Amino acid sequence: MPIPDLEAALTGARLVEEAGALLTHGGDPEAMVGHAFERLGELVPFDLATVLLREGDGLRVAHAIGPLATPALAGAHIPVRGNPRLISALKPRSRPATFEEEDPGEDTFHGLLEMPHGHSCLVAPLRSRGETFGLMTLDAMVCRQYPESVLHHVGVFASLLALGLKQAEHLARLAERERSLAEEVSYFREVQRRDVLQEPLRAGSPAMRGILDQLGQVAATTTTVLITGETGTGKEKVAQTLHHLSPRREKPFIKVNCSTLPANLIESELFGHVKGAFSGAATARKGRFELADGGTLFLDEIGDLPLDLQPKLLRAIQEREIDPLGSEKPRRVDVRLVAATHVDLARAVAEGRFREDLYYRLNVFPLHLPPLRERPEDIAALAEGFLERFARENRRPPLALPLSVREQLEGYAWPGNVRELQNVLERAAILSTGRELRLPPGALPARPGGGNRPIPTWEAQERTYLERLLRHTGGKISGADGAAALAALAPSTLLSRLERLGLRPKDFRGA
Repeated sequence: MPIPDLEAALTGARLVEEAGALLTHGGDPEAMVGHAFERLGELVPFDLATVLLREGDGLRVAHAIGPLATPALAGAHIPVRGNPRLISALKPRSRPATFEEEDPGEDTFHGLLEMPHGHSCLVAPLRSRGETFGLMTLDAMVCRQYPESVLHHVGVFASLLALGLKQAEHLARLAERERSLAEEVSYFREVQRRDVLQEPLRAGSPAMRGILDQLGQVAATTTTVLITGETGTGKEKVAQTLHHLSPRREKPFIKVNCSTLPANLIESELFGHVKGAFSGAATARKGRFELADGGTLFLDEIGDLPLDLQPKLLRAIQEREIDPLGSEKPRRVDVRLVAATHVDLARAVAEGRFREDLYYRLNVFPLHLPPLRERPEDIAALAEGFLERFARENRRPPLALPLSVREQLEGYAWPGNVRELQNVLERAAILSTGRELRLPPGALPARPGGGNRPIPTWEAQERTYLERLLRHTGGKISGADGAAALAALAPSTLLSRLERLGLRPKDFRGA
């Protein structure tokens, strides 16, 4: 190769390298493409450079640079059908080519620009993953023929341009997804905050007023809180209230129910995993600790956490570090931990089902929620709050709570606690046709005349007795100290009655 040709090739390579650096640097696509074409113009002088992207059955002008780049070109649609040169350029194995535009019908911008006969047009395909998704064109007002070395450099530039465009598209999608996720997170946090404000923790009884006072005292700290109480007493509501009262209210409140997660997945759910940590881990995933970073992590039914996972939880609490599955480096987290359980953890420790060190680490600030039957003063406020929410969510007029219904509600033992109360009220609200709440027949045990409390049905009394019996024996059925012996029943008979009432002995183990 003669020296001048060698120098031209080296100059072309340098210019394409500089343009490629601009294209892969990122930033605003319009500025990126404009600066890159400026460098290319030193190798291939042009009066109009465009990026044409496939759209439907034609091409859309996505970028136009140069003296001939008029506003009429912006976003213009260019048909492909009937233009053999464009059809050829879009073929899978096409290469950069120069055309002398003698036939106005074949001019790429026919009808959009007045170009002289005999001007030249250099066209190069834009490809990604083997697919031609557009074209790059360089038009000159005078006819120019370019040597093979220049066409080679233009082909390299087109490849870098395609890479830059796809990278910019990908970054734009990521930014949009991030914006969308941020809006979604903000929305759900606002819904959560609004729910707490619109339906605050009801505290008509001395016991619940004491709970609220304690929440106010501990909320401003980072102290771990352990909430205990029967199923359905409102432990999650207390945890949400604690989070809302704390300085972390604008950060995430993340809930994990330890009793519903499969044992083989709970570690990954809590601490996350890296890509390839186990079979099926195609991507990395953050655990609940990382999702709650800066906020509050609520571990519901902590008593059901597998024993072999408890040391890792203890380390996360004490060291404020987690070890994602498959990761060689621990990650720092700033999480306020709130745990809840219906299990007697002290008894579980004595029986070897719960680690003593973890129990003491959780039990720094204990809060015990009494069952609803022990705080009937809260029932009216809870019922009115639920009826307000039901009316709001279903766009119905609010239902009043008459004294007779209130007395019925306050006279019932509520073995299912607040959760059962809400279920009864929801059904009653749906069936009530007037402006006052009416309990449907059979919703609660019938109220006899003159009594302050309704007489429970035989089945209700049997359920209450068997629940107390199972709690006393920790769900044990057989043996001298089992529930069957204490009830003077055969184990099979007792199990049959429990099944009829929907009671499961395993639910009372550790209770």
